[in-house]
Amino acid sequence: MDERVRCPQLVFIENNANAYLTMILCKSMPVIVAISLMLLLVMPAGAVSIRHIDVTVAENGDALIAADYSLNWAEQAIVYPAALPLLSGALGKNILVHSVSPDKTQLTVQRLVTVGKNPGTTSYKTPAFSLADARKQLDKYWFSKMVTLDGTSGDLTIRFPDGKSVEFRDLTSVPSFEHVIPSP
Repeated sequence: MDERVRCPQLVFIENNANAYLTMILCKSMPVIVAISLMLLLVMPAGAVSIRHIDVTVAENGDALIAADYSLNWAEQAIVYPAALPLLSGALGKNILVHSVSPDKTQLTVQRLVTVGKNPGTTSYKTPAFSLADARKQLDKYWFSKMVTLDGTSGDLTIRFPDGKSVEFRDLTSVPSFEHVIPSP
């Protein structure tokens, strides 16, 4: 079969090294793509490295969460586009996504923090967080094998309505925390 019929974009000029290379690449492109896809599926993925998570707690227990992280090239090319639909609706009614990019996400989670009103005080209790729990949630999705979560070098700042803040290092596991504010 004539090469120009199989690869119509190929303009073959005899004795032209560039045209010859183009012809070879055109013939082998399906094989290159197949091998690349197989490598992506079996290669160990780089980690989604969480740099910082900032949580600002409102008086009603809602939490504005801003997360800074880094993705490797495969996660940016494959996982990020696949995860976008999840963030734009599949997470639930109590989550409002403000912005998402390959290195930052900002969202509000309604009633994330438990608020307790007692005579003379208001208490705010944050939920515990672990990357193992996040991994379990991530494993529900087809792209989970391509993602490794790394929070060992990240930090978390929780800001309460009275201005007090608490910081945690190493996000592998963050315990529940309770902050009590005296009523004025």
